[in-house]
Amino acid sequence: MSTPVPASQDAASGRKVTFGLINTFGQPPQWAVPWKQRYDALLEQIEWIDRDLDIDGVYVSEHHFYGDGYLPNPMVMLAAIAARTSRVEIGTNLVQAPLWNAVRLAEDALLVDALSGGRLRLGLGLGYYHQEFEGFGRSLKHRAGLIEETVEILRLAFAGEPFEYHGTHYDFGTIHVTPGPVRPGGPPIWMGGFVPKAIERAARLADGFLEFDPGTMSTYFDACEALGTPAEQQRANVTYWAIIADDPEKAFAEAGEHWMHLLNEYIVRDAYTARQPPLREPYTDPKKALADGLVLLADGDQAVEIFNKDVDRGAVDIQLVTLMPGEPVDQVAERLQYLNDKVIPRVKAATHPAAGA
Repeated sequence: MSTPVPASQDAASGRKVTFGLINTFGQPPQWAVPWKQRYDALLEQIEWIDRDLDIDGVYVSEHHFYGDGYLPNPMVMLAAIAARTSRVEIGTNLVQAPLWNAVRLAEDALLVDALSGGRLRLGLGLGYYHQEFEGFGRSLKHRAGLIEETVEILRLAFAGEPFEYHGTHYDFGTIHVTPGPVRPGGPPIWMGGFVPKAIERAARLADGFLEFDPGTMSTYFDACEALGTPAEQQRANVTYWAIIADDPEKAFAEAGEHWMHLLNEYIVRDAYTARQPPLREPYTDPKKALADGLVLLADGDQAVEIFNKDVDRGAVDIQLVTLMPGEPVDQVAERLQYLNDKVIPRVKAATHPAAGA
């Protein structure tokens, strides 16, 4: 069962739900400009978000060998974002942990956390596509063991003390990972998952859960209860691909081709095999994709209603992919201003014990 909200807590005693944006840096060939121009435009927008909007976090994701460039090194990009921001939390949603050397990931995370003054959140995922694993000399069959050991090594490194490690995938003598942690315990670690086993792993290993598939949050809370995790440590996020605007149909007409590209890039790489039936081919009908719930298309009132339901389910954090691959930055800025002005202020306070923790 889901974690109940204590009756003594009401909206007045709650905490603001944190809102974050997940940036896509890819640009399909039909919309491509020189890479420096695209990166500069997106970094300038992130500066604006940090300076002028009431958005709490900016996050990046990781994929390799995409024709549109996606983002192959999230930690490098986060270092650039850290240097150009001062307020927002920065982080990954997600980094594919099994593709990384765990010690190197620990070093990079601690360095970015230091550069940002302790603003890094590290979101980890298993990965799923054979080409990415084969390109790095890794096997999909080892990914569960690799992420387990990666989290163990990250925790040891984030403690700031010398340690050694002897496992199945990593085996080394005493090392001391530097720079040392800005905060006790280092950057918080969040994990996502679709199936019960992966969600249980997130409940057991991580500081928070990233929900990508509606309904899995309750599975996370149940797993936390079974593990005896205190309610104030049961942090749950919801993540959406979202086009939110005063006229959502008009906004979708403008952004739809870019969004369809993003969806199709995931579909042809088997990202939705957990769905029934599996999606193996690109969508040709946007209305079907919308009907299948693969994008949140809403005006302000509708978005507030959806997010309030998420808060009632226990969410303390909401992250949105609003920028689609190759989409004009100014076009996205209009939607972000609308989100900032018409949606975020109206979302109810979170009274879950983990809110603000």
